[in-house]
Amino acid sequence: MPLRFHFRLVSAREVIEDPIGAGASDLEEAQAEVMAAIEELRTQGELSEDASEWHLEIRSPSGVLLRSIELPPRDRPQDLSDMSVD
Repeated sequence: MPLRFHFRLVSAREVIEDPIGAGASDLEEAQAEVMAAIEELRTQGELSEDASEWHLEIRSPSGVLLRSIELPPRDRPQDLSDMSVD
């Protein structure tokens, strides 16, 4: 049965909440799905190419922070082994 994860994009000036969340089999699958969605936002021009001022939070349905990820610039591939986990 899929687990439910909620996402927040956070910068110093703004927070974008995902009130619905998404189902995934585990945290890694949830992260992969949301990073693909972030690339789509960049492609559509809704998120800047250099989103270094933003970080992504993955939370449980009760709001517990499961993972916090600094967004890399678009031209730099993300190294998942070097991510910050809170």
